[in-house]
Amino acid sequence: MTPRVSVYIPCYNAEPWLERVLKAVFAQSLRPAEVLVVDDASQDRSVEIASRFPVTLIRQDRNRGLAAARNAAMRAARNELVAALDADVVPECEWLERLAPRFAGVRVALGGGKLVESVDRRVADRWRAVHLRQHWGDEPIENPGFVFGANTMARRSAVLEVGGYDERLRTNGEDADMSVRLRRGGWNTFYEPAAHCRHLREDTVRTALTTFWRYRRDFFEPMTPHRMWRMFRYQHIGSARHVLGQDLRAGRYEFLGMDALLLLASSWNDAKSWLSADSVPTGEPSQAAKSSSEVTS
Repeated sequence: MTPRVSVYIPCYNAEPWLERVLKAVFAQSLRPAEVLVVDDASQDRSVEIASRFPVTLIRQDRNRGLAAARNAAMRAARNELVAALDADVVPECEWLERLAPRFAGVRVALGGGKLVESVDRRVADRWRAVHLRQHWGDEPIENPGFVFGANTMARRSAVLEVGGYDERLRTNGEDADMSVRLRRGGWNTFYEPAAHCRHLREDTVRTALTTFWRYRRDFFEPMTPHRMWRMFRYQHIGSARHVLGQDLRAGRYEFLGMDALLLLASSWNDAKSWLSADSVPTGEPSQAAKSSSEVTS
């Protein structure tokens, strides 16, 4: 029996890529039973582009972040298997077909495929492909360290059982957090490299280094001068030395300029976060009411 799969795309200012992503979704060898686009208060033409396709459009009333968009899609999806693609990720035609059979396994809750960087215009793009890669290599893995959120398939009931995505995390770390909570709940996860996707993102030095900082930041500990010093001394210096050492050993000399800037960029982002009024998540994970979103077909 062919499984019925919902696909959702969380979307924020995705005008440059959204049409290509949606075309690839509708060209899947395993045709999705429904496609949802969760617009997180975009300020570009994302909604207009999504409206050209037979999708269910979920419009957030304000910018709530990626975790909240994922929860909105999970609440709205009509099928038990729910796949997700970032709005700048194009799946190969057999992506869904490669992921869906893995859910025949016992207590399998979440899995994802291999995402490769398809843009190679600048040094920052190549640096990202090495130091911010979003895959675990060329071999399948049962229960990897975590499932990268850029392309996934999940069992809806399992995600809801563990409380959904933690909306305090907004846009970074919600994927790793979900993987950990599912495993603690007795569920299994997987990595399937045959489910192949291409990343359309183009980076600059600033955006790549900021993303590196975001991936390693602990959003639940308040940013204080003491913590900034501790981060600088133990984490930022350690990360910069590790990255620099990797590139020197591999002969990636074109990366050395970015490696030298990494420590400065991380410390600068810490300082900006400390001065920002909304930098520290507070309270329990939000379970936003359905009334916070407008759903249209």
